[in-house]
Amino acid sequence: MNQVSELRGQVPAFLAKYDATTMDSVWLDQSSRFRSFWIDRIMAPDTEPISASDCDQIIRILDRNAKGNSAGSQAVARAMIPQGAWRRMFNELHAHKELGAAVDRVLSEDDTQRKAAAIDELYRLNAGQKNHLTGPSGNAIGALLAAWSPAKNLSMISLNDRRLVIDYLGMDLPFDWNEASIGNRIASTNGIILWAAMQLDLPSSARTVTAFFYSSTVKGLWRSEHTVNLPGGSVNVSVPAPPDDDAEVMAMAIGDSSVAEEIRESMQIQALLAHIGTQMGFSIWLPRSDRSRVLKAWTPGPGELLNALPLGYDSTTTATIEQIDVLWLRRRSIVRAFEVEHTTSVYSGLLRMADLVALQPNINVKLHIVAGVERREKVLREIQRPVFSLLEGRALREMCTYLSYDRVREIGELKYLEHLSDAVIGEYEEWADSEREQS
Repeated sequence: MNQVSELRGQVPAFLAKYDATTMDSVWLDQSSRFRSFWIDRIMAPDTEPISASDCDQIIRILDRNAKGNSAGSQAVARAMIPQGAWRRMFNELHAHKELGAAVDRVLSEDDTQRKAAAIDELYRLNAGQKNHLTGPSGNAIGALLAAWSPAKNLSMISLNDRRLVIDYLGMDLPFDWNEASIGNRIASTNGIILWAAMQLDLPSSARTVTAFFYSSTVKGLWRSEHTVNLPGGSVNVSVPAPPDDDAEVMAMAIGDSSVAEEIRESMQIQALLAHIGTQMGFSIWLPRSDRSRVLKAWTPGPGELLNALPLGYDSTTTATIEQIDVLWLRRRSIVRAFEVEHTTSVYSGLLRMADLVALQPNINVKLHIVAGVERREKVLREIQRPVFSLLEGRALREMCTYLSYDRVREIGELKYLEHLSDAVIGEYEEWADSEREQS
């Protein structure tokens, strides 16, 4: 049985559970609300700021992680863009008429080639701006397109996921993925997957197509996932996705980044984590090899940066712990450990965390992998690898969470940080165990 036949066989069971007609009606209403906001507020000729409350109503449509959304809320996808960043983006598009018009052209264009060109023009116009609009993963544009026309634009905003689906179906891309522009990737993959859905006898709505591919059984096929039962519980095993090289491609495309800049950004995040920790009353440990660079962005107060770890572990364990990027300590106990990953593989931090758990199975430390949003899926996937589930004690996925760079920045911007508990991180972290299919 080939892949198309296999997927076609899944369609009746999916449609028996998914009420496509009702959901399309819901999304017709959601799209109407988004379009009204876009036309009446974003594209309005005035430059008066748009209120946070008005923005938030639309953010809930765009982003599953938006404040106020619940498990039953209908949103485009997990866009991984902070609430405040969405608000600032909307107001910038409203005030910066040329930028707003560029996004408007992307939304209103139906022809694939012209849409790709409009997206690329937007990326050129917005190059160098840190407003989350034109990130290397295309999440913001994908979410806006899906809200504008959910019948025509996939809510599968992850370009990595789109590529995996196309590869699973054995379809040839009409371009070289590594050489293609971000606009070509977004516009072309949308059309390719919708065309494939027609061959599966799926309803033509892009929202229904997205829900089908993210349904648990179907997602397990194109992600090559299966469940393995281990002594510590079951774990999903999957074939690794294609390399997440969007950031490198974007760097070449707009000349706005480099590997060195990524490293500098990771050091800035280390510095910010150190600052947040001290504001919450913790002592900080940084690896000695990183200190000179991190201290360019963070100036510790007296006694805030430890010169030695006050731990009673053996030398092997201590040597491992000393290499973790940021530690928050209260007296002689580590409370939280952070690994800041700027590499595509995201393995180094995970391996250090796994080493720590292997050496000290009963250790009670909250572990976090911190990385850019373009590496989110990679991090969550790797945390669940079977090798990390075989650790004595608990599986790594039960102890280790993901924090995006943007979430760390959002925490750093909280008012009265010095009066907050570190438990606030629970509102920003993501557990690999709690991944939910987009629907």
